[in-house]
Amino acid sequence: MIWMWIVAAVAISWLFCRKKVAWYHYIWMLLPIEMYGVNIAGAMLKPYMIFGLLIIITCFTKGKGTRIPIGIFFCAFALMVSDILNGLVTASIMQHVMFLFILYTAYSYVLLAQEDEEFLDSMREVTVATTIGYGLVFAIAYTLYILRPDIPGVYTTDRYSTGMVLRFLSTGGASIVRFRGFCIDPNSVVTTLIPGMAFSLQYLIYEKKNIVKNSLAVLLYVVVMIASGSRMALICTLLMAVIMLLAGYKLAENKGRWVLLLMLLTLGGTIIGTLRFQTIANSLSEFMGSRAGLNDKAGRVTIWKYNISWLANNGRLLIGVGQNQIFKLTGMGKECHNTWLEWICGTGILIGGGIICWFISAPLRFARRTKQLGLTQYMSLLFAYVTTAVCITTVDNITNSVLIFLMIVFNYGNITSSKSVKGKGGK
Repeated sequence: MIWMWIVAAVAISWLFCRKKVAWYHYIWMLLPIEMYGVNIAGAMLKPYMIFGLLIIITCFTKGKGTRIPIGIFFCAFALMVSDILNGLVTASIMQHVMFLFILYTAYSYVLLAQEDEEFLDSMREVTVATTIGYGLVFAIAYTLYILRPDIPGVYTTDRYSTGMVLRFLSTGGASIVRFRGFCIDPNSVVTTLIPGMAFSLQYLIYEKKNIVKNSLAVLLYVVVMIASGSRMALICTLLMAVIMLLAGYKLAENKGRWVLLLMLLTLGGTIIGTLRFQTIANSLSEFMGSRAGLNDKAGRVTIWKYNISWLANNGRLLIGVGQNQIFKLTGMGKECHNTWLEWICGTGILIGGGIICWFISAPLRFARRTKQLGLTQYMSLLFAYVTTAVCITTVDNITNSVLIFLMIVFNYGNITSSKSVKGKGGK
């Protein structure tokens, strides 16, 4: 039954993709399917991986992709050394193989996209359509869960069983219900919809295009975010919206209209807050406080400090213990619940720290390059990347495909020369 929901999400996304785009861009429509795929020899081949193989093969037939960038080469070499130092743990090797495969798939994607003069517009179109298509299916599924949770593929109490709504024990020991879509963890489902939401916000604030379609994308994203119960996603999304609004004011020719808009939004928020203060306060308290706090015994910061201390005290801080192995070794028995810390625990501070710096440097270099060109339409890409990178500080997911694809686009993409940005210089 879960595959019926998946097919529906992909089909609706495709229907909302009105602009004809090159076929390889449709891989963005498959990235939200993180938990399900075809099991071959113990390895889970997800739909976007199978599609990615087609992209890689196409690259080779066109004589591309044979020269591996120095960054990807050194990353592969470093991970191989890490696994050797940590005793060739099968689970760690498989994680690294999957990570490298996604890296190379994304690289092959940008190689094909070098031929696309409308790369940015195509990426916008597909990611926005994906946010709407999956958002609609997720909203329907969550509504059905509320009305009738026994519908196949909707609800489960087992993390490894099919089901878009998951009931489980949080790190604080409380039994909670959260929406996770087609991902294994509720904190991951939001990251798969962030690019489309960021592009939609850009359209609404800066370009005022397709207002109904982009408003729908933002609304559906908010519904999924609230249903997922991701506190970090809520904070990051609010910050993104505020910064975009402030940037929109700074770039606007008619600043009086922006001041009026901000005043109206503030006034509306104040009125609603005053009239519904108790309801809002109770909802926020339940949303933010239903699980362990950062510094509680089972809180995120407590787990982070404990795992790092264990590495340091056992002489494994430099080389790590292998990916997804730390919880087997510590007395607390908790996974990192932080993708960036997982890199450190898995590969050590030398290799893991280098990989983290690689991810951090990508948007910084890209921001400098686009600033020199005076372009503002890349802000949505930067916001999507930063928001995703911050959101995964609360979940272990070194193979987050959205973040990896955006990082490769920043490092190796040629979108600043695309036809879609010519004549659209910033102010």
